[in-house]
Amino acid sequence: MISVIIPVYNVEQYLEKCLISVLTNTYRDLQVICVNDGSTDSSSDILQKWQQQDSRIIVINQENRGLPEARNSGLEIAAGEYIAFVDSDDWVHPQYFQSMLNCMEQNNADMVICGCRKFSPGEEIDVNPFTEEPQYQKLTAKEFYHHYYARHMIWARLLRRQDAEKLRFPPAVDALQDTLYNLTLISRIKQPKVYETDSPLYFYLQRPGSLVRSRPYETSIQISEWYLKNERDPRHLKAGDWAWMLLLQSITMALSCRYSAYLWKNRELIRHTNTMLRAMAKDICLDSYINYYDKLTRMASILFPAIYRQFRLRNDPSLKSYEQNIRKQMAVRQISH
Repeated sequence: MISVIIPVYNVEQYLEKCLISVLTNTYRDLQVICVNDGSTDSSSDILQKWQQQDSRIIVINQENRGLPEARNSGLEIAAGEYIAFVDSDDWVHPQYFQSMLNCMEQNNADMVICGCRKFSPGEEIDVNPFTEEPQYQKLTAKEFYHHYYARHMIWARLLRRQDAEKLRFPPAVDALQDTLYNLTLISRIKQPKVYETDSPLYFYLQRPGSLVRSRPYETSIQISEWYLKNERDPRHLKAGDWAWMLLLQSITMALSCRYSAYLWKNRELIRHTNTMLRAMAKDICLDSYINYYDKLTRMASILFPAIYRQFRLRNDPSLKSYEQNIRKQMAVRQISH
């Protein structure tokens, strides 16, 4: 059985299409856990109606506590051998679960990831059943780390419950909580086997007011703070071959935050990020799974902020405009004061 966890908050326009796509899948042994996180629209009524029509649906009603806690509530009662997360404004291919389950069982995989297609409100997409099974390939650690959806999204994948239920989404981490969950989970599995297909089996709605939003640059260090507080135990670093990913991501986020802090002349945040980066610099030196090039570039970036800035500008020349905009804002602030 697969436990499908669907957090629900004020999605009356999209919820039924999401539920239909899940409930009409060719694989039917599902436990569909819908967590109503304090919706104030008709989402609760829609869930109640569908629960009466399909015994596979379990509805949890709770006060609004945010997406992480909604997912955690689902994890608390998940009973399937496998777990999938689906956002309530998205929908899935009719063979979504069966295809990934086949790959999971045939390869004794720890995680299976599928391709995803973005669409906009009102956009019609024809989804035809496929006649040939999607082709899956095993990902190396490097391929996983540089695969955007593999690293940053919790949906569009199938997980083993024995792995997923050991973790919870930290409510204190607002930025990149999916990334933190993915990298923490994969870091605790010894020699993880991850398979991926490019076939778009998950359909992701991009809409105003969705969960992806811009955040203050200060929040980019939440992963770094979480790593140092909860995941720095050497037992975790040595437990899995891919534990280095969480360390590198934590360093990347702290470097990005320090870069912005210098531009905004936020001295307190500069001191804070430097303290964290010094601690993580020790870890990167001790981690035998991190290659020499990554160690060298990260250490140079940690020790010399100007070098890090050059790395950033080389990869993204548009940052010059970003820096100019900040300088203008700083100048306006000084005049106003």
